[in-house]
Amino acid sequence: MARKKKAQPGAGDPPWLITFSDLMTLLLTFFVLLLSMSVIDERAKLIVLGSVTRTFGAGKDLFNPLAKTTPHIPSRIEPGAMEDAPNDLAPLRDMIFDDVDRDLAFKENKYVQIFSINDDVLFEPGGYTLSEQGMAKLDRILPYLQRIKYPLLIAGHASVPRDETPAGYTVRLDPGMDNTWFISFRRALAVYRHLASRGINPERLSLEAFGQFRPLHSNNTPEGRRKNRRVDLVLDKRNLEWIEKVEELREEEPTVKDIYFKGFKFDLNMPDTPPGASGRRP
Repeated sequence: MARKKKAQPGAGDPPWLITFSDLMTLLLTFFVLLLSMSVIDERAKLIVLGSVTRTFGAGKDLFNPLAKTTPHIPSRIEPGAMEDAPNDLAPLRDMIFDDVDRDLAFKENKYVQIFSINDDVLFEPGGYTLSEQGMAKLDRILPYLQRIKYPLLIAGHASVPRDETPAGYTVRLDPGMDNTWFISFRRALAVYRHLASRGINPERLSLEAFGQFRPLHSNNTPEGRRKNRRVDLVLDKRNLEWIEKVEELREEEPTVKDIYFKGFKFDLNMPDTPPGASGRRP
């Protein structure tokens, strides 16, 4: 009697492939569910798109994806700062990364921001007249300065007299006024005039000159003295708070409480005549 032949297994897929396919199907379903639950901020996406087109686009006028116009009449905007930029000097911090010669510096704390520009960038060699490069640098940061509501201080700084006036430098033994005061003031004044001529409200600008007496770096090295010749744009957010308080006092009645500012007490309820005085003319 002949033996029965065993049935040969089918030529189908191996068993492990079925388990793998089920796992991939579950993962695909999971990610599709996550995508369906996510919400894309269209305005943020369009703002990023507008920033990219301003950076890599061609021509002076670029397409504005946020404009609510018909597709046949595209709105156009000038390249420049984005509308949602901070109301301070923080956007200028990005310029430091492109500064190969280290002619720019930025420092800040909770209240104060300082953006420093070296005099080699702003002025003609050995002087305090704005150069073409200096005016271009100021015009580049102008859109950010125009939107700032805080008062802005323009502080001029100088190096030691030996570097500032090498040709006519002489040792002075008299206690006269240091020449670096004059040089630092003229540097700050040149920046002030340029910003005011470009539309910055002069009421928001103030000037200070420090001469050689506020160095950031050591004057013992040529590189340190070069970095000390600079102009600082100083933004102090506490100044706006003080100005607003003064404006409120002008509108209120004379009876006002004491004011505390930067740790000092200001008594605004002072008598018209000092104690012991009769108030009559002799």
